[in-house]
Amino acid sequence: MKIKDIGSMAHNWTHSFMSAMNHVDGDYVFEDMFALARSRGKPTITWIPERNEGLGDLTARIQKSVLRYRGKLHDHLARHGLDASALEELRTEVGVTEDGEPFVRSFARDIRGRQYEQFVQP
Repeated sequence: MKIKDIGSMAHNWTHSFMSAMNHVDGDYVFEDMFALARSRGKPTITWIPERNEGLGDLTARIQKSVLRYRGKLHDHLARHGLDASALEELRTEVGVTEDGEPFVRSFARDIRGRQYEQFVQP
């Protein structure tokens, strides 16, 4: 298992989720995420451990996308030579700076407790 690849895996996962390739019902998921960040704070999607708490606070478009992406997570991990058992946590966070600029951050923590945090260009 390539634990050293966790940071790049998390970055790629978050980048894919927040990309223009992720559209549901004819619109982009990232637009909903940024709108929520501006209106309510910092929407966070926890991929590992899989949690459903908080999904009800997201738009129907985001919820559909999260469910679809969850089905692809193990394949994504395998392409990076990883297994879900190597991770204690994996999440995507979207927020807005004090200047009103949106940001996207990937966060992962491995089973050794090491954290991987990166800002992702949407």
